[in-house]
Amino acid sequence: MNPIVSVIIPTANRPQWLPRAVDSALAGMKPCEVEVIVVPNGPDESWRESLRPYEGNNSVRVVIVKELNGNIARNTGLAESRGRFVRFLDDDDYLVPEGAIKQYEMIHNSGADVVSGSIRLMDTRDRCYAVWHQPEFDDFCVAMAGPWRACLPVAHVYRRSILNKARWNPKTSLRQDVEWIFDLCSSIELRWKITHDVVGVWQHHWGQRVTSSKHFKKIRNKVTVPMLLRTYESLQKKGRLNEARKQAIALGLWDFIHGAFFLEPIYWSQIACMAQRIDPAARPPQVFYNLPIIRHLNPMMIQWLMLPKRWAFHQIRQLLRSVKIRSSF
Repeated sequence: MNPIVSVIIPTANRPQWLPRAVDSALAGMKPCEVEVIVVPNGPDESWRESLRPYEGNNSVRVVIVKELNGNIARNTGLAESRGRFVRFLDDDDYLVPEGAIKQYEMIHNSGADVVSGSIRLMDTRDRCYAVWHQPEFDDFCVAMAGPWRACLPVAHVYRRSILNKARWNPKTSLRQDVEWIFDLCSSIELRWKITHDVVGVWQHHWGQRVTSSKHFKKIRNKVTVPMLLRTYESLQKKGRLNEARKQAIALGLWDFIHGAFFLEPIYWSQIACMAQRIDPAARPPQVFYNLPIIRHLNPMMIQWLMLPKRWAFHQIRQLLRSVKIRSSF
């Protein structure tokens, strides 16, 4: 008999966190209800010792991928999965069993294709500093295209039958989770439900993590824009682009523009023109742009007016950060 859920865990160079992820996927589930597919990828062999306690556990399977590529590992795990439902779990994140089990019950009972839950964000001292809730929309595309999106893999569980053609892009090394979600939105209309229960934990740490790097924080907006524009073009081509989706995509673009305009004003002016063509009424989602006088001004003009001040503040922050780093040595 096939399990209820397959939990796919790609892993590389994180033996200290891997058992926690595996334990969280097994917790509260009977052996016949869950399969945990661990996919080590790359030359690192440290996972072997981490998984030694699970030897003989039929609920934990290991599928090795030679290439160091998390997306190839996810695709491999998906191809190997047998569960009625599937979820992806990074090896340094973990599930909250009570919430995850309710999530499985909801996707089973509701007939939904995707059920998404809330995520607890933890610091290096295991203290919760935020909880990300799913946006209150009926449309999965609207929820994921706008600035309110919550795309972390740990949040979502999918009906495996709708993932027959879904693949993680092996060529993408940044914002893989966002691209995966956008591609799903582009490919098929999905029945979506949300749960307000916390279903998983994303934990900040100082180990190898792309999203914690200074380089990632600087370029993440620019990396995501082409993904969102491809989604717009695909939905338009397929006749699936309604007004709510246009507005969400335009708001998503404006959110990126606001965050990075002062770094590359010419490039972001071009993106602002695209956002205005998609939805002329959309404005950046930040409260500032809807203040009594400001809301009557063109948001692109506001960006140019704020440019000198924001650039100066950015340079000051960089200088202070540099001084702080030097003083620590």
